[in-house]
Amino acid sequence: MSAVGGLYEFVFSAQVAERERLLAFWSQLGFVPETEGSLTSGEADALYGHASTLQSVRLRHSGSRAYETGLVRLQFWETLSGEGLGARKPLITGSRWMGMYTADILEVRDSLEGYNCEASERWLSELVSAPLANPAPEVTWENPFVGLRETLYFDPDGRVAFIQRGGFDRPGFGTMDSSLPYKNSEGSHANVVQPSNAFDTDFYKRVFGLEPAPYGEAHDSGDEPPTQRALRLEAGQLFRVERLRAPDCPTGLLQVYSPYFDADDCRALSQPGQRGLSAYSYRASTIDADALPGVTDYCSGQNEFGEMACTFRAPDGYVWMWVGV
Repeated sequence: MSAVGGLYEFVFSAQVAERERLLAFWSQLGFVPETEGSLTSGEADALYGHASTLQSVRLRHSGSRAYETGLVRLQFWETLSGEGLGARKPLITGSRWMGMYTADILEVRDSLEGYNCEASERWLSELVSAPLANPAPEVTWENPFVGLRETLYFDPDGRVAFIQRGGFDRPGFGTMDSSLPYKNSEGSHANVVQPSNAFDTDFYKRVFGLEPAPYGEAHDSGDEPPTQRALRLEAGQLFRVERLRAPDCPTGLLQVYSPYFDADDCRALSQPGQRGLSAYSYRASTIDADALPGVTDYCSGQNEFGEMACTFRAPDGYVWMWVGV
C-alpha cells in the first residue's frame, strides 16, 4: 500500500466554541469550507482514540486543485484532550508545523504582529533570509538576493511557516492565489521531528511510497545562521533532515528531522484531540492493517465525512490519518 499523491490534509483541533474564529482566520488565507461532518463520542474514540463529540469542516484552497494536496481539516471537539504543542520550539520530538508560500512575506508578517495577542503562548519569528547558493554571494544593486525569506508563527491554534521565494521559482511546489489578501498557496509541506539521534525515513519510503524530493536529499544542517534563527537553535545544535514527496507530485511534501542534541519529547501533545496542529492525512487506495507493517494502535472505520479511514502510530511515534479513495 502507498499514499495516493502528496500530503492531503493538515488537521487542526479546537473546541466547538472556537469554530467561527478559526474559520475566519483560514478564510483570509483562501481556505473555504468544502464539506462538514460529525462523530459521536464513541465513534470518535473508536477511530481517533479521543472520546468526545466531534464536528469537522474540511477546507479547500484554490491551489489544492492541482494535485489534491494541502487542504485543511478543522476538528472541533466538545472537549479537548490537552493543550497541544502551542508555541514550543520547532525541533522537539513530536513537533509539527505547516508550510505555505506567499508572494508578500512582509504583508503576512505585519498582519501577524498583532494577531491573537491575548494568547498566553505565541511566537512570531524574525524575518529570516536564506540564500540558495552556498557560499552566499554578496547582494548588491546589480546582484539582487536569490533565496528564501521566511517567518514562522506558532500559537495555541496552530504552527505555520510562511515562505517567499526571491529571484527563482519552483513550479508546482505550492500554487499561489494572487487574489487572496495574503497571496498565499495551499499547504505545500509538512514537518515531523523524530527522536534525537534516531533519523529514519525508511518507513515513509517503504509503506507510504514516498521518495527523496529534488534538492531535499538527506543531509546534516543547523550550522547556518538563517537556519539557527528560524528554528530557534543554540550554537552547535545540529540535525539531520530529508524532504520526501510522492512520485510525480511536486507538492504536499514531508520533511523529516532528527536532532543530534537532546530534545524534549512532546509526541503525546501531537495527536488527534490535542489543541492545534494535531495530525496529517494522506489518501490511500486501501485501508488495510496488513499492508501497514510496523504500525501500532491501528483503528479503522468511517470518519466524520463518511469516508473509509484509519489512524495508526508510525514506528517513530507519530499518529497518522489515512483516507480511502
